[in-house]
Order: sequence, then C-alpha cells, then structure tokens
Amino acid sequence: MFQTDPFNTATIEGMLEAPGEKWHVYPPDVIPLWLADLDFPIAMEIKKALLNAVHDEDLFYNLDIDARKAMAEKINARNGLETTYEDIMITQGVNPAMWLAIRHTCKEGDEVVLTNPMYGPFSNAVRVTNTKPVHWPLEFDEGYGFDAEVLKELITPRTKLIYVCNPHNPCGRVMTEEELKGIADVAVDHKVKVMVDELHEDIVYDGRKHITLATLNPEIEAQTMTAWGFSKTFGVAGLQMGFLCATNKEMIEDLRKQARGVMRGTSTLAKAAAPVMCSKALDWWRRDIVVHLEKIRGICEKRFDEIGGITYSKLEGTYLMFPKFDYGKTSDELRKYLLEEGKIAPSSGTGFGSNGEGHLRFCIATSEAIINEVLDRLEKALHKLK
Repeated sequence: MFQTDPFNTATIEGMLEAPGEKWHVYPPDVIPLWLADLDFPIAMEIKKALLNAVHDEDLFYNLDIDARKAMAEKINARNGLETTYEDIMITQGVNPAMWLAIRHTCKEGDEVVLTNPMYGPFSNAVRVTNTKPVHWPLEFDEGYGFDAEVLKELITPRTKLIYVCNPHNPCGRVMTEEELKGIADVAVDHKVKVMVDELHEDIVYDGRKHITLATLNPEIEAQTMTAWGFSKTFGVAGLQMGFLCATNKEMIEDLRKQARGVMRGTSTLAKAAAPVMCSKALDWWRRDIVVHLEKIRGICEKRFDEIGGITYSKLEGTYLMFPKFDYGKTSDELRKYLLEEGKIAPSSGTGFGSNGEGHLRFCIATSEAIINEVLDRLEKALHKLK
C-alpha cells in the first residue's frame, strides 16, 4: 500500500521525468491528454509480482495456464460468466482481439457493424481485413443511446459481426441491461456474432453496474467473444496483455487457429503479474481509483460550465471525456489551436468517426493539480476566441 494517495500525487515535473510515451511525444511545455494512460504510480502488489518473476528467472518460454486460471476465476466471480481456463486465450492487449474476431467470422467483403463514434482500432481492423464497415450512429443530442431498432435496420445477409465497446470509448456510456438485451436480440435473431471490448469494466461511476453481454442468455453467450485487459485499470499497457474469452468451444478453437503462427500471447512477466491483477488483493485499487476519478470528473464539469461554449454528456464510465465545443472551429482546427495556444494536447473527435466532429477527447486520469492546470490553460485559450 502507498503512504499517500497514489491517485493525487502526479505533477507535471514528475511526469516529464518518468518514462512512457504519453508525456514525451509533445514538447515539455505541453500537457498531454491524448493517450488513455494513467498518471498514477503502479500498485506495489503488481511491482512485487514482476520483481519476483525476475528473481525466479521466469524469462524462458513458459506456459500460461496459471494466468488463464486466474482470469477464469475473475470472469466467474466478477462478470458472472461461467467459464474455465480452456475458454480463454491470452492476447497482446485487446486490439488483436478485434482483428481475430473478423478473421473468425468474416470473408473479404462481409459487413461489420461498429458505432459512430468508436475507438479507432475497431475501424482499423475492418480496413486491414478488407471487410465493409456499417456504422451504427450514436447521437450526442440523444445521450448516445444504443437504439436496437436502428441496429436492426443495419443488418443484411452480409452482416457477420457486431462490435460492442462497453463502457464505450469515446462516448463514456455504460450500457444498460435493456440496451444490451436489444443488441443480443438482434444478434441472435439474425445469427450474427458479437465481439465485446470490456477493457474499461472497472471504471464505472455513480454506483452503476457493468454487465457482461454474454451473461444475458445462453444463445447470445454462444455467439459472443469478450475481451478484457489490465491497462486501463492499473496503468500497465507496457505489459501488453489482454485476454479473449468464448465459452463456445468451436469458436475459441477457431480463434486459436487464426492466431497460430501470427500471435504469441505475451511475455512471461505479464503472465506472472496476471494472477494478482485478477485477484481481490487489488480491490482497494479498483474502489479508490473510481472515487478519485469521480472527483476529477466533477472538477471538469464545473469548469466546463463556467468556461461556456462547451457541452458534454455525463461521463458514466472510462476516464475519457468527450465534450463538444461551440467555438466556430472543426475538431482538427481546435485541437491544433489548443496545442499551439493553450499548450494542451487532447485528441480530435474526428479520429473516432464523423459523429465526433466538433468534439475533443480528454484523458482525465490524472491528479487534481494537473487537471486544474489543464483547465486553466483551456479557459485562457478559449477566452481569446470569444
């Protein structure tokens, strides 16, 4: 355990001295908000597991059964999906699972449904596999609701896969049981498989409950592959570890077959740390990170309201705010202006699809001191546009 609050210690000077891509892409006078990475230290329990693995020289080829057993226990206990380690394959982060899902379900020219806006790598996976994207629009003015009737109208005989991201990146929605049931009904009725990214499952606010789509009924369970990881909760993206689960035996075997010779799982160090990251030993972290992020969210909301010209949906999950700006500039123009004038670097909303136009994405997983400096710079820069 830490002697002080680990979620509120980051300073600009300290982050610039630390390793990591996020703080070293832009000049040192720019505060980076573009990468969904934490400005928090690594939990001591994770560090001990990694150090023990090095001490034990666990650096040779090794099995991943212990890691997959820990993952299965976590899925059973926290997601409510009855599974075993044989239903799980370890991937090098969650992004490869997007590609694998298409390899399993589609031939070139088949259709894949994904929301607009949506986390960019989903679109990348569609593009590199020469499949056809079909965009399910999420509307800012409608609170980014997931309307199953709209989804149903998009399905054709060529539709083979539906991508789901829950909690949603970049919209920050945590899908309701009703919304998930709507997706499940459409998928089952039309015999379309589903790949769900639940990477942000621990980051949900205001007492909401994250629901795993595959738990809704046996029919949707048989058509669903679900991906999880550790990077968003624990800030360990460098371990490059995700895990993909499908209780349908034919599905998981074909996913392994598609990966064979192309993907090799992950490192022995990541596999050594997985059991502690899956365990109850880090329940304190899962609890306290949400408490801190709710506080940061409140600071951002208050300042956005005071600055004016900024509208936003209530952030229900993730630590990625996606506000809309009414300052007469496109997303790309405003991002460039804020980089040059405000010395802050959010992401352009159009990187997530056409429905992201007018928006910027801000990663708010940082300390109060840094987020207040960000908001001061934002206010000063935007004031010059009024």
